[in-house]
Amino acid sequence: MKDINSTNINNISEKRSVKKHINHVMRGILFYNIIILLVVVADMVIKTVGVMLEHPGGPEQNAAIDALLGKLISNGSSSIVAVLIGTAFLLVYYRKDSLLEPMLALGKRPSAGMLAGCICLMMLAQILFSAIAAGAEAAANQLGYSFMSSIEAATGTSKTLSMFLYAGIFGPVIEEIIYRGFLMKSLQKYGKTFAILVSAAVFGLMHGNPLQSIFAFMVGLVFGYAAMEYSIYFSILLHVLNNLLFGDVLTKLIERLPVGGQNLVYIIVVGGLAAAGCVVAFRHRKEIVSYFKRNNTQRKYYVYAFTAVWMLLFIFMEVLNMMGGMEKIS
Repeated sequence: MKDINSTNINNISEKRSVKKHINHVMRGILFYNIIILLVVVADMVIKTVGVMLEHPGGPEQNAAIDALLGKLISNGSSSIVAVLIGTAFLLVYYRKDSLLEPMLALGKRPSAGMLAGCICLMMLAQILFSAIAAGAEAAANQLGYSFMSSIEAATGTSKTLSMFLYAGIFGPVIEEIIYRGFLMKSLQKYGKTFAILVSAAVFGLMHGNPLQSIFAFMVGLVFGYAAMEYSIYFSILLHVLNNLLFGDVLTKLIERLPVGGQNLVYIIVVGGLAAAGCVVAFRHRKEIVSYFKRNNTQRKYYVYAFTAVWMLLFIFMEVLNMMGGMEKIS
């Protein structure tokens, strides 16, 4: 009886300890996202008030505000400032967690084959996302709704230099520092698989887009493995390649082609790499499954993680964001 009681007490103590740590980690991540939101919104409010003062009342004011909002949507300056402020906050918040040294360690150097394999898996995720998005849109249309705004937000390209820099460089670099650095390294003590899966899930939810979150989770697994087994510099490289090269740069290179030509190039480049990704996944399926099984932890830790208060608050905030991505067809 004493042994049973002792085991129960140890389990309760362990549960509290794990949840306390998860809450600490996720509180920082939630505050980081709130800071980004507040900075972007504050910039928008200040500039809108400025326009209202410049154009007091009437149709001219409405037109000026509409023009401003259009510019702000395609401008990445406030987002760059926001993520820099948010990162500075996390450096202070996690200062006692001793994360910087292991996070910034050089690690192993990935081979050319590993780089190529990860790129192919990323493109496979892109094709799967496109198929899921098409299926979700068709299903939503039958119910009188549309995911088109979410799809456009996830696949749109940069229209200004500031957004190009944010989406292609600042965003990927800082997101890797936050989600594969601070978050994943904080969770690694519970097992590599746990850290990769949970950080990928949080990374996916962070996008606040019901369809893009699926794609972000899939590539988050690739980024997580790259950072875990090699270094954060490798995951940063992959993330930048995904956003910059296969996003903005590829689109800019083919935008002057007729639509048929653009589709052909997309099929050849992305489709070809995705097909190679299928081959990579199939040929290495046993090693992939073995890796995640070998480095996994007990199921209870996943329950602890996703029932922690600050994790639930984070999920709630991101689900609210996602709800705006589904619109009723008028």
